[in-house]
Amino acid sequence: MRKMLTVAVAVAALGWGCGDKQGGETPAKGATSQAASQAAGSAAPSAAKDALGKAAASAATQIKGVDPLIDAAKGVEALAKGDGQGITVEAYEALMLKLTECEVTDSGIDRKCPAYKALRETRKNRGTLVKDWGGAMAGLGKKHIAHAHPAVRIQAASLMGSIFGTSADSQNLIIDAAKAEKHPEVLKQMLRTVASAIAKNDAVRELMLANAGHADPKVRMEVVSALTSTWAKGTTDTLEKAMELVEKDPEADVRNYACRRLGERADERVLPLLTKLTKTPGEDGKRYSACFRGIISMWSSPVAHAKPSEQAYRLTLALLKKTPRSNVHPPWTAIPAMEWAKQARFQENAPWFKKQALIDVLGSVVGDKDANWLARSSGVDAMTKLGAQKADLEKAKAAYGKADPVGTDKRIVDKLDKAIAELK
Repeated sequence: MRKMLTVAVAVAALGWGCGDKQGGETPAKGATSQAASQAAGSAAPSAAKDALGKAAASAATQIKGVDPLIDAAKGVEALAKGDGQGITVEAYEALMLKLTECEVTDSGIDRKCPAYKALRETRKNRGTLVKDWGGAMAGLGKKHIAHAHPAVRIQAASLMGSIFGTSADSQNLIIDAAKAEKHPEVLKQMLRTVASAIAKNDAVRELMLANAGHADPKVRMEVVSALTSTWAKGTTDTLEKAMELVEKDPEADVRNYACRRLGERADERVLPLLTKLTKTPGEDGKRYSACFRGIISMWSSPVAHAKPSEQAYRLTLALLKKTPRSNVHPPWTAIPAMEWAKQARFQENAPWFKKQALIDVLGSVVGDKDANWLARSSGVDAMTKLGAQKADLEKAKAAYGKADPVGTDKRIVDKLDKAIAELK
């Protein structure tokens, strides 16, 4: 799916034909190809076309998830047809500077601020979005990255990136600005903008590591996102720092977030720590749930890992089988993450995966009245999406006996009945 969408974006961009190479942000190092660098034409604004065209062919290595690709593909198609060319750079700048009227809280720019509403409304135009995503607005970011007002700096930092990454000069400007930045919300956006370059630019990696001890927990969470991302694979000290935050960060929210993210790189060096932290659910189960999710993400992921972790998969099965089950074990918030194992690409990359073994253990969770009813409900969903047969669902239902169920048990039985009926 991801590959197909990448091709769709590239084809749409290349379909504009050859032309001049003026305007736009220079893509990040490694984000060009001979074919993509020739992609330009006259059907859409040249800056947006050029930036998207140059980067499209290698988008798969720059984008996490499929939604941005879907949107980019639609946007490229719209511009290729001359549809929705969007706001001019000058008009966008005027709206951007009106953000000085907006307060910046610990949740970012005040969404109720009229100036911010006006900017967001403008961004609904697909042409404007494609210009932004493609890097055509990056010049505004560079111009205003040191603006006196934090709302303008946040917007400036966001404009200096694109769905294809950031250019080297944008990275350097943001790194320098981030070192002097005092407002945590601005710093968060700066870190987010350059995160995809963590393996390509050692200064970005050093910036992330330096902010792992920042006073603001949301900044540290942003750092965790970068350190645990697939972009950070193969980088020095990043995974180790993320593991340190799991155990030593002063805020429980940061520790739990780091534990949930720890499996994103499918690096089995984290397994001893995740195994230790999932031995017992604890009183509220929050850390347990987060770390359980971290284990699952090592093998089941929205974008299939090239080498999913067999050890993490077997640990997941062992944890699911563990009894007694309870309101916090297994965690209902983690179970839906196993649904990604239905992907053909994952199963191709994981010859050791036994789908029926996973369906069987999920069935035992669904049929266990001691388990949280939400975990059981999520288990039914996961079973059906993984391809459970009628007999699998009927076996889970049999655990409730012949008497009419009540309360949450009735919800599960009704859900099983519906799933069974759909298989007839």
